[in-house]
Amino acid sequence: MPKNPLSLCLLTSTLWFGASIATIAQAPIPEPAQERPTQAPTPAPASSNIKLTLEDLPAGFQELPPEVAAAIASNLEILRQQLTQANIKPENFFAFVNQENFQIVLGFTGNMPSEPERAKFDASLQEMQNPEAQQKMLSLLRERLKGYQGLEVVEYKSLPELNSLGNASSGMSLALKLQQQPVRMDVAAFRRNRVGALTAVIYTNGKQPLVPVGDVIRKLDGRILQVSPAANLPGSVR
Repeated sequence: MPKNPLSLCLLTSTLWFGASIATIAQAPIPEPAQERPTQAPTPAPASSNIKLTLEDLPAGFQELPPEVAAAIASNLEILRQQLTQANIKPENFFAFVNQENFQIVLGFTGNMPSEPERAKFDASLQEMQNPEAQQKMLSLLRERLKGYQGLEVVEYKSLPELNSLGNASSGMSLALKLQQQPVRMDVAAFRRNRVGALTAVIYTNGKQPLVPVGDVIRKLDGRILQVSPAANLPGSVR
């Protein structure tokens, strides 16, 4: 089991992503919309460009140390498998850390080429705003954390300001105890055109993050719009 605080934080975030994906996978597929006039298909974005880079972050952030990346590698592989099963094709994972201020920024983007996949993803994001669904995800996360000493979920709350970004979005905040230290993890998921993303920002509870999770979403959304300008649809990030 990883003992490095950074590894524990990243482990918690990947487990939370897994709980979110389980909710997405269980979401019912919405009824097909009524026929609309034929429109040109949404261009597939150059997905290799849709990720956060160090240049997007304030000074002090860096790539994950090799030992930390190695400690969570198996969890990331499990996460990729869960994403694939949920019809989300992950292509760009990113994770950066500011060790001086103890903040982690991470996430991934993935393509959803078909309309049913996008409709199901949007429905699951809407469902995540339901208190019952949030409690289900929280219970699943707590169950998965039982095998890891020093990790505890204290409380959670919705982030309604993150519920109206992109074409669809949802956000939550979790208060954690990490080896008895108070930590907060703000998580958000959104879709823009054919790209879906899950993101998280982890920082010391009670402090302001250097990079809020809403800023991460806006940067990613802007990148999607840059690489697929012909697909700019209503509902841009505000």
